[in-house]
Amino acid sequence: MPRRRTKSRDRIEQDFLDAIERLKNGRPQHPKLREKVSKGKAVKINIATVAQEANRARGLIGMENCRYPEVRQLVLMEAGATGIVPRNRDDVIKKLRAEIAELRVQLSHAEAHAAYHFSQRARAEKGYSDYKGRYERLKAKVDKDLKASEGKVVSLFPEAADHAD
Repeated sequence: MPRRRTKSRDRIEQDFLDAIERLKNGRPQHPKLREKVSKGKAVKINIATVAQEANRARGLIGMENCRYPEVRQLVLMEAGATGIVPRNRDDVIKKLRAEIAELRVQLSHAEAHAAYHFSQRARAEKGYSDYKGRYERLKAKVDKDLKASEGKVVSLFPEAADHAD
């Protein structure tokens, strides 16, 4: 719901604040933005879209030393931009809690990824040792059979050759 216009606020600043509110609610009034929403696309809250929705020049909130720094800070906070100055302790706490939650998620993903790779490595090492043992036994048998047969053809799988007869 748009904020009511008050006499104490500058009309342009109020236009920006109303635009932010409409974009947050997903109900823009600007035709291009409304068309984008009707197509199912999300409208990001940033300086350009807020200025477009407010029908104001983005230069009014686009630079650091702009005419409406509070509105700019609010837009940047809504956009999730980094490097913005928090307005009070609650903003700092909220930002830090969100950052902690994000880092915990990243840590759990990293731990799961590491556990997966560790299990795959252990599995590969076990497979290697199994194949190495088979190879050594087979090589010893072939060397023994070659010495005994003196140049005759030797089957690598004598079990299969016995069943074929």
